[in-house]
Amino acid sequence: PAILFFLMLLVGCHSRDIQPKSTGTEYYPITVGTFWVYSVVETTISQLGGQTNSLYDLKVAVTDSIQLVDGIRYVLQRFTRADASQPWESYDTWSAHKDAFQVIVQEGNISYTKLAFPLSEGKTWNGNALNNLGGNDRCADGTFACDNYTVKDLSKPFLAVGVSYENSVTILENNESDPIVSQDVRKAVYAKSIGLVYYESTVLQFCTVGACIGKQVVENGHILKQTLHDHGRL
Repeated sequence: PAILFFLMLLVGCHSRDIQPKSTGTEYYPITVGTFWVYSVVETTISQLGGQTNSLYDLKVAVTDSIQLVDGIRYVLQRFTRADASQPWESYDTWSAHKDAFQVIVQEGNISYTKLAFPLSEGKTWNGNALNNLGGNDRCADGTFACDNYTVKDLSKPFLAVGVSYENSVTILENNESDPIVSQDVRKAVYAKSIGLVYYESTVLQFCTVGACIGKQVVENGHILKQTLHDHGRL
């Protein structure tokens, strides 16, 4: 009896110690009724319009879902307002498709593979695999027509505007800086059980004709910083 008790105790301890391995799906929790509110700082630069700076709030609300064979597609209603004193105004509609292997976000009519499960440090995939935008990164077949997303700082803390997230992952969507031609730096940070908490994008085209060559004179560009400041259920 003593031996049997010892074996049962040993099995019980092992069963408690063995935890299912995380695949990373917890970094993109999504259900109908959830919402996220972000503070956005946006700068647009063009040859015709000059530079325009905007500060506003963005709310993303999950308003509906459609069951598919390979997962669920969620409807993302997006709203904007100048500040907290103003009412929300409908802006546009996106969608998100999440299954056990990936998260696909359709921004307008363009689909991006935002996450590819299971997540692991240094893992890469083509974020433009489901669209025809291409890219300058090397694809699996050796060609340079992909926009490779890379996992960084998996399960690491992240600090954004005084708010600390204990467990997060950074997806480096691009990190190209050519001092002569252009700059394309994009990254998204997802927190466990919350979702997207920070997004930063700097896409610039420099002047490449005449005396301005090599001086990083921006002809066209877009800079955006999006920081979470509220989330919950509708």
